[in-house]
Amino acid sequence: MDIVRCDQCKTPLDEPLQTPAGSRIPCPRCGSSSRLFEKALAGAITLRASLSSKAREPGRRKPFLEQVSGASYFSKAQRWVERLMRIDRRDNQYQEVVTDPETGTIIHKCGEPLSEHRGHGDARKKDV
Repeated sequence: MDIVRCDQCKTPLDEPLQTPAGSRIPCPRCGSSSRLFEKALAGAITLRASLSSKAREPGRRKPFLEQVSGASYFSKAQRWVERLMRIDRRDNQYQEVVTDPETGTIIHKCGEPLSEHRGHGDARKKDV
């Protein structure tokens, strides 16, 4: 929405935006011909977040527990989903649940021994 106001007293004026400065009618309230033009804009922003954590033993490089929870972009479906992934090296467990945040439908669920979790993510065979 566009609004034209008097620049001196801020009175709204019924005047087209394109009116040349020399053709403006003086403000009925204060007599000024200087103008203030207002334009209203609107938009929307969607924020998404995820949290990851790693637990390590002192002196050891590889974490014994890794976890990721939150928003993740699912490139196959080209949309955002909720993902919970947990790698527990002490108990040899891999768990992952991917859910559609709009419907609550489970898109993918995996729970298996970590030693059997092959061919996924970084473990996939690379195209040469």
